[in-house]
Amino acid sequence: MSIAPNTADLDRVRDLAAAEDFAAAASAYALLDPNPDGTRALFGAMEAPAAANLLAAITDDVKAREVLLWLPPELAAPIVSDMPPAGAARLFAGLPSDERADLLAALDDERRAAVQALLPAEARADAARLLRYGPDTAGGLMQTELLSFPVGATVRDAVRDLRANHATYAAIGVQYMYLVDPQRRLVGVVPLRDLMLASENATLDTLIRRAPVAVRDTAMAHDLSLVFDEHPFLALPVVDERGLLLGVVNRADASEREQEKAEDDYRVSQGIVGGEELRSMPVAIRLRRRTAWLGVNLVMCLGGAAVIAMHQQTLAKAIVVAAVLPIVSATSGNAAMQAAAVSIRELTLGIVVPGAWRRVLMHELALAMLMAIPLGVAVAGLSRLWGAGWRVGAAAGLAMSLNAVVAIAIGALCPLVLRRFRVDPALASGPISTTLTDVSGFALTLTLVAFAA
Repeated sequence: MSIAPNTADLDRVRDLAAAEDFAAAASAYALLDPNPDGTRALFGAMEAPAAANLLAAITDDVKAREVLLWLPPELAAPIVSDMPPAGAARLFAGLPSDERADLLAALDDERRAAVQALLPAEARADAARLLRYGPDTAGGLMQTELLSFPVGATVRDAVRDLRANHATYAAIGVQYMYLVDPQRRLVGVVPLRDLMLASENATLDTLIRRAPVAVRDTAMAHDLSLVFDEHPFLALPVVDERGLLLGVVNRADASEREQEKAEDDYRVSQGIVGGEELRSMPVAIRLRRRTAWLGVNLVMCLGGAAVIAMHQQTLAKAIVVAAVLPIVSATSGNAAMQAAAVSIRELTLGIVVPGAWRRVLMHELALAMLMAIPLGVAVAGLSRLWGAGWRVGAAAGLAMSLNAVVAIAIGALCPLVLRRFRVDPALASGPISTTLTDVSGFALTLTLVAFAA
């Protein structure tokens, strides 16, 4: 594990940059023996224009590229956007193909076009191919740098090439060599360890593993993870529909993308939409990403508020209801989330399909009945304890029981309905289930208590 530079040293670099002495700041940064942790801590606390000037002042392009590789794309993109396109293109040209494509994708359209136009022809064409793929596909995750040979090549040919280009191959982390036919269709894979043990006069096709495991360029990140789980490979070749070799996707990159996807889903579930948020981002962007969900949430909550507003007289006559409502709401909401979690899990495993709602509902209702009775008795007892009459207490208890059944039904069915409409149930089930449960809980409690009071 890398150890971040001392905070005082980072502050000194930051102070020099704040004084616009970027040459001195770059020199001080280089003396820190920078690593990923220290680099993220330094650049993440700086405004984009200052960070861009500091990056441009780093005279060693290898070190400057390390900065871009160590920073998350969401942080690197605004920094690159404040650099002259020619300077950004010079750094991008030396990046691995997959990292270059990720950074280009993070830029806005105008800046991306400006930087891409200044790339060398091969890098420009390579970036254009990768940018056509979605970020969650094998094509979007692959790197096009790989080691390939024609089937008739010998071990001696491969060894000579490895020695002549060892620095290049080491930089891209070559683990396998790929054999292709004249049309560049994938024929086989040779692990480097097998190459080292073979006779120099042997042809590579005697070492290949026929019917190699490969993935389509359109395969999703989740599918890649499943393939890697089934096989102990460090990388997988990526092919198109004709079997042509396009690139290689690494196990580490597939795992990282799966983790990023989970983090994206979590952020959306917590109300941050539109991508990753960092506190170094402009306030306008952060405001838009947060208020987008809060506005939707506010509209959804109006239903519950409207129900309460319609029953002000009930609240005035039976003030104990004000204490009971949060209990009904919270308990029913938790019951809905439990049912939703089971449905999401079964959908993920393929145990149920959206059309199986009747079976899901029948199983949940049987459980809901057993849970509803003790919950209703508990709420009725609490209402009596807090001074409510027996009629009001019974009404509150009945409302709790009925709403528990409704909540569990909503929680169980909501993921199935969302999946039917191709909405990720893991993201939307919680807010929808809890809001509907709140509305039904308020309506049942206030209506029943109004009749009993």
